[in-house]
Amino acid sequence: MITTGCDIHDDWGDGLPEYEHVYYIGFNKTGTYLDYLTYEITQNGSARWRYAANATSGTWIAINEQWVITIPIRLYSERVRNYDTITYLWVYNLGESALTEGVDYTVSLENGTVLTPNPNGAYSLTWPQTKKGIQNVRIKRSESSPNGALRVNFFDPSKEAPSEQDPLTAIQNKTNEYEIRCITADNNRGTVNFTN
Repeated sequence: MITTGCDIHDDWGDGLPEYEHVYYIGFNKTGTYLDYLTYEITQNGSARWRYAANATSGTWIAINEQWVITIPIRLYSERVRNYDTITYLWVYNLGESALTEGVDYTVSLENGTVLTPNPNGAYSLTWPQTKKGIQNVRIKRSESSPNGALRVNFFDPSKEAPSEQDPLTAIQNKTNEYEIRCITADNNRGTVNFTN
């Protein structure tokens, strides 16, 4: 009979020094990392979401709030630092959509603070002391908005898609103090649809 215990795994150590200040950002998914997240807000304000192995399957889950969806974003960090980190999120038109930020929809934090994109189209999220956790980003459809679709992504859409074979392509923010990498499986996996 073979027995094992967890005692030998209680102390994980610090790992490789070159990764001491590397953190990851991604969707907080309830399924697997390969799942797609799809959100929908109709013209009467009802909202729902689903996750599944592709963008067109899965069971819809109704959202109690009208005109708005909430997307949980997770920072993966095992340290508390004396510096804050900043991650980025891009929300942009998908396909033939012509939705206008600030007119057809707004992006905000859970506390209601409206976020404004920087000149590169990125919304910034600040993580105090680089503590791991979840921030809920809300996208609110205006009542006069036309139908369309938005992509929610952690990768700059003007750059080449990240490669699992080259981790450096997953870097979204790098400073003298830290480096933020995205989970490559999240690329192009978040969609918000404005429908009838």
